[in-house]
Amino acid sequence: MSNSSASAGNVVVIDSGLSSAWNTGRLVYQHDFYGNDNDVMVANANTHGALVTAEILENAPDVGIIALKVMPDDGSGASEANIEKALQWVVANADAYNITAVNLSLGGGAQTTAATTSISDELAALAAKRVLTVAAAGNSGDGGVSQSVSSYSADVNQICVSASTGDGAFPSWAQRSPSLTDVCADGTDVRITNQSGVTYTANGSSFAAPAVTAAVAKAQQAWVEQTGTRLTQDEFLDLARSTGKAMGTAGYFELDTDALLAKIAQSAPVSTAQSATTITVNASGAPAGGVNAHFKLLVDGKTVGQATVDAAAKDYSFTTNLTADQAHKVQVQYDNDGFVNGQDRNLFVNKVTINGTAHSPTAANVTYDKGALDGKDVVKGQSSMWWGGTLVVDAPAKDFPVQTAPANTTITVNASGAAAGGVNAHFNLLVDGHKVGEGVAGTAAKDFTFATNLTADQAHKVQVQYDNDAVVNGQDRSLFVNKVTINGHAVAPTASNVTYDKGALDGKDVVKGQTGLWWNGTLVVDADKSWFPSATGTGAVAAAQSANQSADGQDTVWQHLVAQGLEAAAPSHGDHSASLYEAVPSMDGYAHAAALAEHHPDPLHPLDVV
Repeated sequence: MSNSSASAGNVVVIDSGLSSAWNTGRLVYQHDFYGNDNDVMVANANTHGALVTAEILENAPDVGIIALKVMPDDGSGASEANIEKALQWVVANADAYNITAVNLSLGGGAQTTAATTSISDELAALAAKRVLTVAAAGNSGDGGVSQSVSSYSADVNQICVSASTGDGAFPSWAQRSPSLTDVCADGTDVRITNQSGVTYTANGSSFAAPAVTAAVAKAQQAWVEQTGTRLTQDEFLDLARSTGKAMGTAGYFELDTDALLAKIAQSAPVSTAQSATTITVNASGAPAGGVNAHFKLLVDGKTVGQATVDAAAKDYSFTTNLTADQAHKVQVQYDNDGFVNGQDRNLFVNKVTINGTAHSPTAANVTYDKGALDGKDVVKGQSSMWWGGTLVVDAPAKDFPVQTAPANTTITVNASGAAAGGVNAHFNLLVDGHKVGEGVAGTAAKDFTFATNLTADQAHKVQVQYDNDAVVNGQDRSLFVNKVTINGHAVAPTASNVTYDKGALDGKDVVKGQTGLWWNGTLVVDADKSWFPSATGTGAVAAAQSANQSADGQDTVWQHLVAQGLEAAAPSHGDHSASLYEAVPSMDGYAHAAALAEHHPDPLHPLDVV
């Protein structure tokens, strides 16, 4: 297999570890969360994790592998707590390691409806970052009599993969559900070849999932090259469904990776009509311990801005671009409830106005989701938020009219990079602190072009944010920016209007602009207002930003989840007593979750060397 840089990004395998018999040189990072060390290698040459990893690499040889071991060396089972720790690491390091997909070939349980577990918050965080998690549906299918999937694969923020025979049918042991299975892939007699040239066959949804994981990595690579951003889970599944092969059982389809990639290559993404949206929250608060109430404004779960309120009612306005003619959830999230020395901190929301349409907090389309924003403990909307929670306005499509003005700004970044550990340099393009797109720079200089709507006749800061600096085995990952072109105005990185803000985008550690970004940081072009003319005479759409500063004077700026301390903030969950997610202990004792050997007494056997 190729030892070239991981042009398709890195894939995380959370499983039972690896072995030298399958070492392809594609290992970027490893950690054993069971043994709490940095060595995932085990004596069993054909450990379950090694086979899963090898299959991913056979389908996507250009990816890098991050192996996270969550089981003892004998592969006897994984605790939910260790799996959660592994996923928390992935959330915190997804950007730095350019992670595109996570493989969970771990089974157990029989869920008939969408379910949440202690790892649901991590899965949601990864989905929000467009890191797609692929989970095996399980092997306790009972000949299709019961319609269920394994517990982890029933979470809405991952791709549930049921095993097929590869020719439109199901093996009797395959767990599946028409409402929970997202895609099917061949999980029978899957051929996997080790570094010595010996080929084995394996059966189970554990070996259907890796084919989908590999497809995700390849699709994300193609999509980034074409659009500068990654696919969401829904976008990937839409492509997979439209190109997949219908199965003999209605409601299911088999993955066709070649057809999926061909469709990406043949069709550019269709621009979505945008609504330039202004949201105003009229609110006040009661302090406690000298600290005022604080809230975040979210739309469909994504932060738009934030504010700290005092005793006087005041309008807090935010602007953003949203999909037009589509309903959205506008969410006011009160996040610092407290009781200090007899003082009760509370938030009072008087009105939420969306593009001129006012919504009372007690209106029929408003609810109050107490605690986490998880659809639990939901009551009718109310003005007084006595507990931490989120006031949710179900705003109809008419609140978000179409914005007819075309994109008035084209920004092209010519860049290359130096890889480290098989991972290329990654950057985000921001304007005035808000993300416009992203790119992954290889060793060859390339133009990355982005189109966006910006306020006309106004100066803007165009920012190239390098965010995955690292040194791996003596290799120093760096980004090289050769030129930034804004509406035809070419700017050298060493021009007088360019600076390099090292580390966080905070106005500290600012030096003159330079081509080589040797450290994480942001190259900032102070672009003159004459570079942003009004294309239509009606003005252009403002980028998302808060119209008010919070009480401490901090502007709302786009930040990575990892920069927000997500790993430290991740909820702590107790270790579940039942080890629900078990992997294959060995070749001759292959019992993945539901004792697959019951259906295949010899599910993994050596073939002749090929």
